[in-house]
Amino acid sequence: MENVVQGVNALGEFFLLSLGKGIYSREAIMKTCYAFTDSYYIQVVKVADETTGICFYDKGEENTCQDIRTGVKQFLQSLIENQMRYIIHQETSVLHQEIVRKAFSPAVVLIDEDSQSGSLNILTSAV
Repeated sequence: MENVVQGVNALGEFFLLSLGKGIYSREAIMKTCYAFTDSYYIQVVKVADETTGICFYDKGEENTCQDIRTGVKQFLQSLIENQMRYIIHQETSVLHQEIVRKAFSPAVVLIDEDSQSGSLNILTSAV
């Protein structure tokens, strides 16, 4: 894995994973980073104009370099899953909004006009 570099800095030993911004969205990267915060300390850094770096630091004495390498592989797998979810959401968000609008449209006629005009009332019960 040529885009993974091992190093040491003031925070400790780390693995730096370089990711192209043109390949992965900011949202997918950040969601994936968040998912791995239970196992690793994660630091997101700018490596170059079109490259984001993810630094993995171990959280305990029991983690080894092999554990971090495995974590980086799992991170990449999860990143691809999150990127696909992001793409699917982008492609289907209009359809999703239309389905929700159609699903709740019968309830709109049951709400009195005063409730519809209130800015804080999203939906009130017709019962």
